[in-house]
Amino acid sequence: MIYLESQDNMFQRKIGGIFVLRSELADQYLMSELWETERMIIRDANLQDVDRLQEIYTQSRSTEGWTRDDELTPDYVLNGVVKGHLPPNGMKEFYKIQVIIHKNSFEIIGFIEFYHGYPVKEVLYIATLLLCDDYRNNRYGQEVINKLCKQAHGLGFHQARLGVSLRNWLGIYFWTKLGFDTIIKYCGNKMLSKDSYASLELGKNLKRMQV
Repeated sequence: MIYLESQDNMFQRKIGGIFVLRSELADQYLMSELWETERMIIRDANLQDVDRLQEIYTQSRSTEGWTRDDELTPDYVLNGVVKGHLPPNGMKEFYKIQVIIHKNSFEIIGFIEFYHGYPVKEVLYIATLLLCDDYRNNRYGQEVINKLCKQAHGLGFHQARLGVSLRNWLGIYFWTKLGFDTIIKYCGNKMLSKDSYASLELGKNLKRMQV
């Protein structure tokens, strides 16, 4: 549901039961299109990045339990760059898919997706973090997420959230180690079987962080 304000030409949309003012998020809550960590450069993805990012996405099949194989699609990254992977009632301008580039080699080594203001304004929702096989287990992911959360706190976000499959043991260990230690909710099958699937939504309190 979209509302147009004739005087200021601003609109707002209901997201998760909260009315989020477009100009408020645009001015105060959007992450930069270009930022960096000690070892990496992170920037908005574009169409020229699609093939490389799709290759990294396809490599994720090797990560046990990351997602179900039938959910992996050949145009996942293209859809993210063009349309965005949006939550219910989401808007493209609040979504980002960003490329992770190694400073020494200038190689694209991964990507991250997140959405500003879901399910409520004060939450940054991390949808995906993927690194290519050659750069895993070197704390690159930890470096990116720590900087992302620090920036999110500085922009006024109170919490970061994400979903992780219960079969993804490495993912659960990774995220809880980084402070995503609050279980928001459980989603999935109630009974365990070979084909069952379930995930946890985890949260990290950003208000405790120092900018």
